[in-house]
Amino acid sequence: MRLRVLILPGLVLLACALLLRSYTLPPAPDRRGGTTLLLTWPNRPLFGSPRADCLAGPADAPVLPCLIASVARARDDGIILAQLPFCATCYDLSGRVAVMVQGVTGRDPAQTQARLAQIARFGW
Repeated sequence: MRLRVLILPGLVLLACALLLRSYTLPPAPDRRGGTTLLLTWPNRPLFGSPRADCLAGPADAPVLPCLIASVARARDDGIILAQLPFCATCYDLSGRVAVMVQGVTGRDPAQTQARLAQIARFGW
């Protein structure tokens, strides 16, 4: 009987963990920045940033419209659970996860790092 009592809350927590995602935006002159936790479809890793959506584009393509659209899509597609202050560790982790995911999909790590540097120049 005790096992059944623990299984249901465990399954609920597991389902929420599968749908929990976050993204971190650093402070910039036009925004405060912060880390957002939201429930959404698992279309990116747990700490996967919207920046990851913009890494696959060509190096000469403008990155700012992609970033704005990606964050807007993340907000529209999910239910925001919490808005937290900017977390530098979360920001760094999301960048490393993006590079790892791009590496798994066969993208050149040096090209991914160059694209992340280009994105960072815009304060993302």
